[in-house]
Amino acid sequence: MTGKKELLQLLSLYNEHFPNESGRLSRYTTFLHDTDGDMLIARSNFNGHITTSAFIIDGAASRMLLLQHKSLGRWLQPGGHAEEQDASLLTSALREAVEETGIRPDQLTYYPIHPVALVPFDIDAHYIPANPKKQEDGHYHYDHRYLFIYTGEHDNQYDPAESTGMRWVSFTDLAGDATFGAMVQKISSQVQ
Repeated sequence: MTGKKELLQLLSLYNEHFPNESGRLSRYTTFLHDTDGDMLIARSNFNGHITTSAFIIDGAASRMLLLQHKSLGRWLQPGGHAEEQDASLLTSALREAVEETGIRPDQLTYYPIHPVALVPFDIDAHYIPANPKKQEDGHYHYDHRYLFIYTGEHDNQYDPAESTGMRWVSFTDLAGDATFGAMVQKISSQVQ
């Protein structure tokens, strides 16, 4: 898994690519400076931990694949907790996409925004409410979001342990959405 030094370098490259976003990432920046080793991804770290997600779009860059999250009851992109065996945050996001959607890895093409480094197209810090069933306090997820283009057929099966539904949603329908409107604009500006 990616260590603290690599994460700080990744954040620096991200800030170079998206200089207007450094302010909204101040909580994440503090987390990186204050956290070491396994605690960066440890689910038991209720100061927060790193997660990854896959924004999967169709080849025409007009639709996004969303899953109805079983615990949160919201339509979200595939994603989850980074794991120690993940070689990188990108491989973590790909693993989550495959596990949660049934899409084969060869049907997903990573869309890089940086010529050398595996810089995500978005980094987000969002609060996760306490979950008494899992004995988890409220905490932050520092989500590294990678963009993938789907090249297969639209006949995949979601994991019922994780989700209660899966659907393709047009960018037009998502444009006014509080959660995805900004992501649609960001994706559209990256994918030409």
